[in-house]
Amino acid sequence: MLSRSAGGLALFLLIQSPLSAEPLVPDTPIGVSDIEVVCTGTSLDAREDPRWNAYSLKIEFAGSGGHYLGGESVTLRRGDAVLFSGSCNGPWLLFRLPPGRYAVEANLDGQTVNSRAIVSAAGQARLVLRFAEAV
Repeated sequence: MLSRSAGGLALFLLIQSPLSAEPLVPDTPIGVSDIEVVCTGTSLDAREDPRWNAYSLKIEFAGSGGHYLGGESVTLRRGDAVLFSGSCNGPWLLFRLPPGRYAVEANLDGQTVNSRAIVSAAGQARLVLRFAEAV
C-alpha cells in the first residue's frame, strides 16, 4: 500500500517524465524535465495566442502541399539525452528551451522526418517538418 507521500511522488514522477504515452492536451503547457512544452495550432485562435511567442522553439508539421498535419510522435534530444518523447494531435509543438543545438525526430503514418534546431538566447527558432502525402 502506498502512503500519501509515496503516491504524490509517483504522480510527480509521471508528470515530470520526458516520455509520454498519451497525446499532449491541446493548448495546455506542461513541464517536462527542465523544459516546458505545449501542443497547439489546431485553430486560428490557438495559432494567434500571444503566449506562444515566448517559446524558444516552434516546430510545425505539414504535408508536402504545406497544409498542417497532426497526430505525430516527436522525440527531442540534446546530445544523447532525450528531453521529450510524446505525441501531439495539433500542427504545432512549442518548447521553452535553453540556448543550444537540438535533434528532432517526428513520426507520422510510418514516415520519419529528422532535423536539427538551433535555439538562441533571444527570439524563436522555427522548424517546419514536412511529410509526404499518404498514398
